[in-house]
Amino acid sequence: MKLATLVLFLVALTLAPGAAMAEEGSQSSGGAADNGYSFGLAATIGEGMYFIDSDVYRGPVSIEVVPSFGWSWLKLDLGLSTTLESIRIAGTDVGNWNFTFRPGGRLTPPMLPLYLRAAFPLQIQRHNFDYGIMFGVGTDIPLFGALGLVLEVDTTLSKDLEWGGKGVPLEFRGGVSFRF
Repeated sequence: MKLATLVLFLVALTLAPGAAMAEEGSQSSGGAADNGYSFGLAATIGEGMYFIDSDVYRGPVSIEVVPSFGWSWLKLDLGLSTTLESIRIAGTDVGNWNFTFRPGGRLTPPMLPLYLRAAFPLQIQRHNFDYGIMFGVGTDIPLFGALGLVLEVDTTLSKDLEWGGKGVPLEFRGGVSFRF
C-alpha cells in the first residue's frame, strides 16, 4: 500500500507544474507552435527501482539523450541511453552496465500538459542483448525561450525479465529540453 501511495504522489507531482502552465495559456507540452514542426533535444538523468519477487531493488543511475522531430502533438524520438554503474539485482543481468537505443515516439494529447511515450529499447550489454517495449508518461515544461524542464516516469517490459514475469522496473527521469 505504501508503494502505491508513493507512485501516485510522484505522478501527481510530475503533472502538477505542467497543469498550472496549461491553465496560463502556454503552448502544449510539445513546446512547438501548433501549426508547424520542430526539432528537439532532451537530456535527462534517471534512476529507478525493480520490483522482483516481492522485493524492491534500486536500479542503476543512467543518462539519456533524445533527439526528436515532429509536430506539437506527435514526436518521433531516437533515445540513446547508458547506465553509469553496474548493480547486481536479484541474480539477474538487468543492473549491469548497458547501452540502449530507444527508438519510439511521444503523443501529446491536445489541451493536456503531459505526453505519453512508447519506445522499443534495444539494450546492448557486455555479453547479452535485450529488447522490449517501454511505456512512460511525462511533461516538458517550457521555462524560457527554447529551454524546458523534462520530468518522466517509465516502465519497460523486456525479454530478460520475461515480459514482467520475473520483475518490473520503474524509472524516474528529469532533465532539460531544447526546441529548435
